[in-house]
Amino acid sequence: MPRLLFALAAAAVATAAAAETAPEFGVLLAPGPMDRATGKGFVDVTLTIPQADAAAGAPLLTLPVVIANTDTVANTLTGLRVTDALGEVPLTAKDDPVAIAYARHWMAKRAVKGDLTVRYRAPVDNTPPARGSGPPYSLRTEGGGVSGVGNTFILLPEGGKPCRISLRWDLKALGPKASAMSSLGEGDVRLAAGPVERLHRTLFMAGEMRRVPEQVKPTGFSAAWLGDPPFDPRPLMGWAERLHGWMSGFFQDPSEPPYRVVLRYNPINAGGGAALSNSFLLTWGETAKDPEGLKGTLAHEMIHTWTASGLGGQWYGEGIAVHYQALLPLRAGMLTPDQYLEDINDTARRYYTNALNDTPDAEIAARFWEDTRIRTLPYDRGAMYFAVLDEKIRKASGGKRSLDDLIREMVRRRAAGETVPEAGWLDLLAKDLGDEGRRIHADMLAGKLMLPGSEAFGPCFIRTTGRFRRFDLGFEPKSLVGDVKTIRGLKPDSEAAKAGLKDGDVVTYSVAMDSVQGDQSRLLTLNVTREGKTFPITYLPRGEVVDAWQWARAPGVPDDRCVN
Repeated sequence: MPRLLFALAAAAVATAAAAETAPEFGVLLAPGPMDRATGKGFVDVTLTIPQADAAAGAPLLTLPVVIANTDTVANTLTGLRVTDALGEVPLTAKDDPVAIAYARHWMAKRAVKGDLTVRYRAPVDNTPPARGSGPPYSLRTEGGGVSGVGNTFILLPEGGKPCRISLRWDLKALGPKASAMSSLGEGDVRLAAGPVERLHRTLFMAGEMRRVPEQVKPTGFSAAWLGDPPFDPRPLMGWAERLHGWMSGFFQDPSEPPYRVVLRYNPINAGGGAALSNSFLLTWGETAKDPEGLKGTLAHEMIHTWTASGLGGQWYGEGIAVHYQALLPLRAGMLTPDQYLEDINDTARRYYTNALNDTPDAEIAARFWEDTRIRTLPYDRGAMYFAVLDEKIRKASGGKRSLDDLIREMVRRRAAGETVPEAGWLDLLAKDLGDEGRRIHADMLAGKLMLPGSEAFGPCFIRTTGRFRRFDLGFEPKSLVGDVKTIRGLKPDSEAAKAGLKDGDVVTYSVAMDSVQGDQSRLLTLNVTREGKTFPITYLPRGEVVDAWQWARAPGVPDDRCVN
């Protein structure tokens, strides 16, 4: 036994030593001056890639060209220069076939020797994206500073082996009050050995930042923003800080992981955001100025901190986040029962009026960006699926167990480094519901309607119905995909046609279709170019009236009995 313990200790020391001596990938970010009037600027990027020996023609660097319908700087970066121990390295570039996401690869024209230094300038441009709705990843300037996600502007070595990472900032051009932060930490940071791809899941911000709390700790919650939004973000961020602490307890997290929220303007998908490593990018805009309306987005994305999984598709991650986004704040005493009811009905209304709600899960990924009705299904159908499961688990166990128990077990396994495939989720489900659990899951994947029972959301609420108009653009939704959006398949009797839209019109828009789909009264404005003239057309994108399931307050049940 002493020999075994000595061997284990020696192995641990050797592993730690190997991690400490792993090659170090260096990143230096030097934001330039930002022009507030034009919304333009740049970030100079210097990368130091260790031990980059490669044969002539070998791929050296890569960056997505488009990721999740969002353009990167692959087509706009300037001054790309690569050097090694032998001097400048001439490059050629090749793109993957165009798909939902595709990448550019830079190859060396000659053999490469030793460490590689890569320099280039990434432009910052606040012009609304031509592709339309997508995650707010791109570099953006506000308040004289800059923010963005690494997957849109940091080139990575091809097939990179695990490296330590050194991130440094040069903030001279942003003024004496500028500071910097990222998902990785405050200011300059060094990370232990790991995949270089983590830089693409990292949020970066630099400038004269506003912070909550003012003195940021290495762990726990913090928030940052640049400039002056039309509301004071501090009360909202204080609410989020309290909720983050409550959720840590709910998910039984023994640690206090860092969690950073960055707030910035979004010209397209205002009120949305993007979950990243230990951080979340929350956006406001002309249609999302009410801090109360941003609470659901904050809660939703915060849940991803614990519930991310290796399960295929988005039905798990997004569905469970929608299921909990108002329920957990309700349990924490941070939302009222009526606010919780409003959240339930918003999801139900969008799901049950969706003309494509029978689309099988297997078809969603390929069609994700072509139609908002497809894109929202993992969220809406996933949430109703989990509500169905929760109700059935509670009834089968006589109230002793609930969906919470399964989700906490998934969280525990992930924290332990375990991979839980879909079969593992089904095994967990079968322990509570047997073959019925497997059948419900198969039905959900097949696109069958998920309908929770009348009291699935607690004793305060009962199921009812309402009549609503289906979301209907009035033309082929694929018309809105790509840089140039040309109307095709116009329906003659649609609201769009009645408003004057025509086939062949080239259009742009500045709203998120997902939110328009969910709001029965929301008008849609398309800026139309026809025969050399540009003008707006506004209409209500709705079609036939249909029945949809909703929930209402149960008569005589007080608020203090509403928590399920």
